[in-house]
Amino acid sequence: MVAMLISVAAFANAPKSGGRLVMALNTEPVGLDPTLVTAFASHRVLELVYGGLLRFDEKMNLVPHIASEMEIPNPYTIVFTIREGVRFHDGTLLTVEDVLFTFNRILDPAVQSPAASFYAQVSSVETLGANKVIFILKAPVASVILPNFATGNSSIISKKFVESGANLQLATNGVGPFILKEFVAGNYLHFVKNPHYFEPGLPYLDELRFVIIPEEISRVSALKSGNVDLIQLSEPLNLGQFPESQWMIDRTPVLSYYLLGFNASRPPLDNPDVRNALNYAINREAIIQVVTFGEAMPTGVLNPSLDWAIPPSELPEYTYNPAKAKELLTKAGYPNGFEFSITAAQRFNFDKVAQVIQAQLLEVGVRAHINIVEWGIFIANWRESDFDSFVSMNSGSVEPDIQLNRTFRTGGSTNVFQYGNPKVDELLDLGIETVDQAKRKLVYEELQRILVADSPILFLYSPNNIHVGKLSVNGFLTLPTESTVFLKQTWIDR
Repeated sequence: MVAMLISVAAFANAPKSGGRLVMALNTEPVGLDPTLVTAFASHRVLELVYGGLLRFDEKMNLVPHIASEMEIPNPYTIVFTIREGVRFHDGTLLTVEDVLFTFNRILDPAVQSPAASFYAQVSSVETLGANKVIFILKAPVASVILPNFATGNSSIISKKFVESGANLQLATNGVGPFILKEFVAGNYLHFVKNPHYFEPGLPYLDELRFVIIPEEISRVSALKSGNVDLIQLSEPLNLGQFPESQWMIDRTPVLSYYLLGFNASRPPLDNPDVRNALNYAINREAIIQVVTFGEAMPTGVLNPSLDWAIPPSELPEYTYNPAKAKELLTKAGYPNGFEFSITAAQRFNFDKVAQVIQAQLLEVGVRAHINIVEWGIFIANWRESDFDSFVSMNSGSVEPDIQLNRTFRTGGSTNVFQYGNPKVDELLDLGIETVDQAKRKLVYEELQRILVADSPILFLYSPNNIHVGKLSVNGFLTLPTESTVFLKQTWIDR
C-alpha cells in the first residue's frame, strides 16, 4: 500500500503535457532578427523560437544544444558536431550550411551584428565533412568565447529562409520549442508547440501566449482575476499581495545591472575626476531600499556572485562619501557643482532610479535634470549617443570578456559612452589571450579597478528577477541571465 501511495504521488507530480499558459509581459519585442536584436524583450521571445550551438542548463553550465558534441583539440580550434534531425519550423532540415551562413552573417561588417565583437578573434569558420563546423581562432581563446555560442545573438538561422527575401525583423523560422504564429504589436504574441523540436517530450505546453501589459498594476490585476497565469513583477513591493502559500513565486538573482552611464565626450563629464566624484556621491544601498525594497544587491564592474568580481566593499569609490565627492569636484574645477541631464524612461524603474540619484547629487551641489522620454526615443538616443547621461540596465555574463569587451573597448559595438582608454583596450586584449585562469583573473581585477576609477558608467545594483503565478503553474524557473527559456519545461496542473 505504501509503495502504491508513493507511486500515485509521483504520478501526481509528474509533468503533464498540453494546455495553454498566458504570461503578461511589460514590454514587447523590438525586432525579431536574432543576429541584430539588443532589446531584452526581443531576446525573451527569440530564445523560445531559435536556438544556438550551445545552451546553459539550470545551473548555468554550458551544454550542447544544436551541436551534439564539442571538441577543443587546441586553444586555437573549436569543432562542433551538428545534431542530426534538427528541423526549422518550416520543416526543413538544419545543416552545416545554415551554421556557416549564420556566422558569416554575424561576422559581416555590413550587417553590424552586436555579436560581431564576440567573435573578433575568429579567423575563419569552415565546414568539416557533412556534419561538422570548425572555428579557427587568431589567438588561444577557445575557452573564452565558448559562452558566446549560447547567446541569443548567436542563434542559428535558416540560409534558405533569409535568401528567400524574408525580413527577419518581422518573420521567424527557428528550431526552438515554440513557433511564433502571430504577433499583434502592442497587444500579444501567440506561440504553439513545435512538433519538430529535438528535445524529447518538450515542450509540455501546447500553446503559449504573451500579452503586453505595460502597467504593473494592470498585470497584478490580470493575475488576480485569473486572466493570465504568470507575470513578472517589476515592483517588489507588490509581492506583499501574493502570499507564498497561495501563489507560485520564482525569485532569481540576475547578472544584469543598473547603471548611470555618461557621455564621456561632453564637458564636464569628459573629465574622469568629475565622473569619479559622482561615484562617491551615490548611496547605492539607499537606491536599493527606495527602488527595490531590498530586492537587489550592490554590484561593481562584475556581478559579486562571480569568481572574477572584486566585491563592491573592496572598491573605495563605492563608499558613500559626499565630502570626498566635493573634494574631487573642487579639484576638477567645480567647487559649486555643475548641471547636466539624465535621460530615463518610465520602464524598469529607470525613472525612479534617476529621481533618487537626482536627490543624492543635489547634496554635493550637482544639479541633475531628468529627461523622461518614450521608450522608442530612449533606444534611439542610446544608439546615437544623444545624451549627457542615462539610467539603464546592461546584461551581465558568466564570462568577463563577453560583458566588458563590446561595452568598454574603444569603438566597441555597444560603447555608446564615447569612452576610450588605451590601457583598457590593452587589458581586454590580454584577458582574451591569457589561457591560465589565475592569470586571467589578475588581468580582470586590474581592469575592474581602472573602470571604476575612470567611471564611464556608475555601476549601481543587480536586482532579483521576480515572477508570480498561479499554483497550477509548475516547473517554471528563470536563469540569472533573466532567460525564461525553461518555459519549455513549464506545465499546467489543471
